[in-house]
Amino acid sequence: MVIPLNLGTLVSMLIIFYRQVQPVYIYGGHEAVAHSRPYMVFLNLTHWWCDGFLVAEDFVITAAHCSKGNIEVVLGVHYVYEKDAQKIHVKKKFPHPDYNITTMENDIMLLKLEKKASVNDHVRIIDLPQTRDEKAPTNCLVSGWGLCKKGEDVGCQRLQEVNVTLVYNRKNAPGEICSEGPKSPAQGDSGGPLVCGDVAYGVVSGGVHDNNKDYAIYTNITHYLDWIHRIMKN
Repeated sequence: MVIPLNLGTLVSMLIIFYRQVQPVYIYGGHEAVAHSRPYMVFLNLTHWWCDGFLVAEDFVITAAHCSKGNIEVVLGVHYVYEKDAQKIHVKKKFPHPDYNITTMENDIMLLKLEKKASVNDHVRIIDLPQTRDEKAPTNCLVSGWGLCKKGEDVGCQRLQEVNVTLVYNRKNAPGEICSEGPKSPAQGDSGGPLVCGDVAYGVVSGGVHDNNKDYAIYTNITHYLDWIHRIMKN
């Protein structure tokens, strides 16, 4: 469920989120068609919320900065209060060993679920890139339950999505890719997938304002494929 926040908590979260996405809602987005993104996972954290995506029956990928207390994974929902949602607790967290909380580099985490998800029409696994050399297409999509209106302090109750355009003319940190422009993910969308075609190429991490331009930053999944497969295999 979406947890209401008091003003002090919200201000603290927004300060933390500065290296993440500066706009306070999915900018330029719209409500997704119900259950059209069955790989999406809502992460119910203590005094926080994030997103993730199902990459195996018992593994979810999200952002490392979403590792805050106990996590309940909610699958198969469009409206976060849906009664028939699958709710599974996380057995173990695997934040990347080189995650840097200051620079937000290597901002990726695997969640091992206590039990396997029941795959159905509303719960599906999304594909990952096949090789480290695979380059994400330019036109992609981001979904999430983050803040959707300025001035509000709770996330959207229904899944939102926005089309973004990747740019490769900006120098990013190793393992990062970015999109440019006013359309972007926002606070509460952290950990969600950057989907290009039917493949998850990135993880929503944060955002920066650079040379009078706004950029959303995504952890580049292709850079971490070996680590992802090693964790899931072992």
